[in-house]
Amino acid sequence: MTALNTAAYKPLTQQNCYRAHIFESIPTGLIALDSDGNIVSFNPTAEKITGLAAEDVLGQTFDGVFKADSFQNPALNIKDILNTKETTEIKTKMMPANQRNHLHLNVAISPLTSVSDGKIGTVLSMTDITRVQNLELQAKRTGRLAAMGEMAARIAHEIRNPLGSIELFSTMLIADLQEFEELKALAEHISAGVKSINNIVSNLLLFMRPDQQLDEQVLDIHEALKDSLFFARHLLDAQDGIEVQTELAAETLFIKGDLELLKQVFLNLILNAIQAMPDGGRLQISSHNTSGLQSAPWAEVHLVDNGCGIAKADLPKIFDPFHTTRKKGTGLGLTIVHNIIKMHGGSIDITSSAEGTKCVVFLPVWAGSPNG
Repeated sequence: MTALNTAAYKPLTQQNCYRAHIFESIPTGLIALDSDGNIVSFNPTAEKITGLAAEDVLGQTFDGVFKADSFQNPALNIKDILNTKETTEIKTKMMPANQRNHLHLNVAISPLTSVSDGKIGTVLSMTDITRVQNLELQAKRTGRLAAMGEMAARIAHEIRNPLGSIELFSTMLIADLQEFEELKALAEHISAGVKSINNIVSNLLLFMRPDQQLDEQVLDIHEALKDSLFFARHLLDAQDGIEVQTELAAETLFIKGDLELLKQVFLNLILNAIQAMPDGGRLQISSHNTSGLQSAPWAEVHLVDNGCGIAKADLPKIFDPFHTTRKKGTGLGLTIVHNIIKMHGGSIDITSSAEGTKCVVFLPVWAGSPNG
């Protein structure tokens, strides 16, 4: 028997080893199927994206692991996947097994071929584009708000001119009507209305300015959260039946920002949740340090209530200035929230249904020293 030349096989073994390391390390989820639709490869990134363990899915059929409603794009069905003749890219959303957030995915489906046997299976390459989608959505929203903000700011300046005169005359009337209580009360209503309008105009001008400066410092995001909960405590106590559950990350989440403005963000979102639960309910607040598969770390703050939710028709307009469904609302709250978060380089994502509303605030984690 001829002796085996082990030296001749060493480069091939190393090559296979490198291929295995590449497959394990690539920041794209790779799922390989054989010609019958069985899962034969499932890399670690695919595990992170789907929330499934490779040991649980290897050898299973693709349509057995991923049900018909796993992906929101109907093109991701086993029949079309196996019949793919050339690389096809599909955008879809899916709910990972271990998460409560939908992920936006770009899925490339490619035939797996062999020189000798032709097509022997299919490869699905999944890229998490959730952050990109959120930033694109925010860019569109910011453009729309900028146009609306410029118009609103011009109107606000025009409103302020007659407001000054009205406030002056109402003050004079109050002084002259000291002996006529009923008439004096009417004049006081006029003065109060003027102050209310002026407050709205001031808020609008303050947060529509593109040159707004932040009083920045390096801070733990939990500081802003806890302060906001403290200030909202009296409202929570007054509203019977609302339970607040907090699950904050054990680690400090340092960001660089304006503490007072961030407190205003979280207080506004907490108040919105309270108003959505007039008959009581549950508000869950949690924080996480997350990093996308291809991005820098982010601090995530989740505020989830089980209130009445936001109507589907209203959801695309919730950040628009003056859009409100409340009788006494100004419609500026979420516009201000959006602009503050944008000034901090972050984004906000709000989803809602009849079961409640979920707000997720993304802020970049500070990479420098906690002391600045």
